[in-house]
Amino acid sequence: MDWAKIRKYRLSTERPDQWPEGVFGISSQRVSLLGVHETSNKLYWDGKEIVTRIVVRLGTKELWLAAIASFSTLGMFVLALGSTFGWF
Repeated sequence: MDWAKIRKYRLSTERPDQWPEGVFGISSQRVSLLGVHETSNKLYWDGKEIVTRIVVRLGTKELWLAAIASFSTLGMFVLALGSTFGWF
């Protein structure tokens, strides 16, 4: 394979109108630069690892609501357990 030629024609000339400016499709020859590591199953593009991150961070309100929901659930569990064993 002529890797220099593959790298030269990396982008397709056609792109959908709804895509953001500067975003182009990958040419069919350039897809051969996509690879997967055999043991770690990490994705690589032209020898460089593609890093994907999905980070979910809760704000202060959401953290408080999650804590209240957790303690409420724990309280309901304790009440149900106490009712089952006749503690209350």
